[in-house]
Amino acid sequence: MRTGCVGCNLASRDNALERLIRQPEWEHLRPLLEIKPLFAELKMAKHRKRKSEPELRQDGQWAQNVQRLGPLTMEARAYGLERIKDIQSRAGVDLVDAEEEARIRELWALNTWPNKWTGEEVNGDVALDAYTVDAFGEIISQPLLVQ
Repeated sequence: MRTGCVGCNLASRDNALERLIRQPEWEHLRPLLEIKPLFAELKMAKHRKRKSEPELRQDGQWAQNVQRLGPLTMEARAYGLERIKDIQSRAGVDLVDAEEEARIRELWALNTWPNKWTGEEVNGDVALDAYTVDAFGEIISQPLLVQ
């Protein structure tokens, strides 16, 4: 175990925060311990979009991570924000201020996605035929065996 950023996937626990909240004057920060498990939950495929088809890179080669998981679904974004707002309310700290929340909601209303994502991709937990790129840069397809 190590201490570090709450979002770091190399740290299994937030040792620094756990030690801090043992002190009575910092006990109110206990809800912050819920952030790391929330981040882990939101990394799950059911909360994310997935590329279902091979993509060509700008150099004409196939992307190696053919069916990679991508951004959070809009539903997962809303769920995550509500959880963070609840945590910050119970802890008495600002994690997302009103201006940041307004910008987040504005981007949602505009249906904003990261580059190369449209939001039309399948959800990450949908079973798909598998695609891989072989050593020669060719696409290999493996049909879904179980429906």
